[in-house]
Amino acid sequence: MIFGILGNTQKERVRQLVPQLMDWLQANQIPFILADDLYKYLELNDSAIRWMSIEKVAQTAQIIIAFGGDGTILGTARSIGKSGIPILGVNLGRLGFLAEISPEELFQRIEEILNDNYGIIERSVLQASIKSGKGYQKVYALNDIVVEKGYYSGLIQLDVFIDEEYLNRYRCDGVIISSPTGSTAYSLSAGGPILENAVKAMIINPICPHSLGARPVVISDEREVKVAACSKASTIMLSSDGQFSRPLAPGDEVTIRKAEYSLKWVKCFGKSFYDVLRTKLNWGD
Repeated sequence: MIFGILGNTQKERVRQLVPQLMDWLQANQIPFILADDLYKYLELNDSAIRWMSIEKVAQTAQIIIAFGGDGTILGTARSIGKSGIPILGVNLGRLGFLAEISPEELFQRIEEILNDNYGIIERSVLQASIKSGKGYQKVYALNDIVVEKGYYSGLIQLDVFIDEEYLNRYRCDGVIISSPTGSTAYSLSAGGPILENAVKAMIINPICPHSLGARPVVISDEREVKVAACSKASTIMLSSDGQFSRPLAPGDEVTIRKAEYSLKWVKCFGKSFYDVLRTKLNWGD
């Protein structure tokens, strides 16, 4: 087993935890590779430590350990998701639905992995195809694709279709198209439902719609959703997982479907989806 180690170099705690993990792995003669930016951030000068680009780490390692918050995991997923390498997230952020294990659990969970006491689950990925006067562009998202107003102060108008069948014209602040993974992210904040990761579905969730009848809609992930910008507002934006964004012009269309690949996730036994919900959302207190 070769571990690849990535980390958010904006988090000071990475300086403490990653060296501890490296010492533990070296003491147990377990091979590992560091991402190049992490190696430089830690100011290491040890020829015995292997380091390379994130893309090459994904080609060499069997499991990726990513230190950070959910934003770090989303960035990791975008960088290596297509490689099929499973990701284990260590939460150094706040809520941490994606980076679900704590630093205190880290060595226990790695021992379980080395003893083959873990599972692999797959999380669906969204693909958005953007059609504009400048041609086509594809972007991918683990959580959600969002079409929303930028700095425009009023409502925007968006037409939404399912498999080319007209669904609704929303006067709203935007529309979230969410995967099951993203159901506990922005969509949840906008009043959307929580979905188990195994549910093969997408959520269409309007943001602050100017209609009491506009409600989130859950559809099969075999469907295709089209969002057309029909507002004259010049600041309509598309974002992918809140990390990539680009403006949309009136008449631009965004088509969202399930991507041709899924993301592999390390699932530690003894911690269910509902355990995570109770912990992260403080249920049952």
